[in-house]
Amino acid sequence: MPISFTISATTVSWYAAIISTFLLVIQVLNFLRDRVNVTVEVKPNMRVYGSSDYDDDTDFINIIVRNKGKRTVTIDSVGFVTKKRTEKNGLLLDSFTRGPRELSDGKSTNYLVEQSLINFDEIKYIVAYDQAGREFKGK
Repeated sequence: MPISFTISATTVSWYAAIISTFLLVIQVLNFLRDRVNVTVEVKPNMRVYGSSDYDDDTDFINIIVRNKGKRTVTIDSVGFVTKKRTEKNGLLLDSFTRGPRELSDGKSTNYLVEQSLINFDEIKYIVAYDQAGREFKGK
């Protein structure tokens, strides 16, 4: 006794629509996960101990640039943008003396600047620039 299956065209079309929608969602999630995702975090009132490059009694601002994405990104420089257009924006010397820094997925790098040199009340945001010219903002 042979077994026979009868599948209607409507059932096949619904099955194809559900599978294609599921695959579309997976592709969109892969696209969003696979892009550059850089965060900039600012930690004031930090001190560096045991280094000949930095004074033990000086407070520093530690700027942490993290790559949370899957794509490698090269940070070229780090600076700040002021609230008033009449005041000048700035770049940190620490970002030039050590050169561009390549951040693969999940990696981070730190930049230090003396806290007495920057007035936080005048700063709109801290910014990191990559070699493609993109800005990554943090406060």
